[in-house]
Amino acid sequence: MGDLDFLIDDGSFHEKRFELDIKKEIKNKKKSVEYITEVERAILLCLKDTKNVRLISKMTGYPEVVITKAIERLIEKGYVDDQLNILVDINKRRKKLENKRSNKLLAIDIAIAIAVLVFIVALVYYFFS
Repeated sequence: MGDLDFLIDDGSFHEKRFELDIKKEIKNKKKSVEYITEVERAILLCLKDTKNVRLISKMTGYPEVVITKAIERLIEKGYVDDQLNILVDINKRRKKLENKRSNKLLAIDIAIAIAVLVFIVALVYYFFS
């Protein structure tokens, strides 16, 4: 069944299209790796102990408004569900991001080393030939 076959069946085009858009958006969010801020990381650590916003505020030292907004962002990013249960292990996600960064930095380091070698060879050729 194709994406538009439901148009012929029952005419509820907008409802089904909305469902498809939501499903695509959820798939895209799962694929993307999003960074978390220092506040969000502190909240995730506190959520292991308590789910009370006021206690988290006292534990972290951030105002309750900041805690509430950060929790909303964590829910959007997929780290926490609506009942404030932690869904993603931070350390696994962090290692994944660090591996990506380290690969990029390794490529940059290699490019710099090659450029330096070419420069040294050019200097030697210029002065000794």
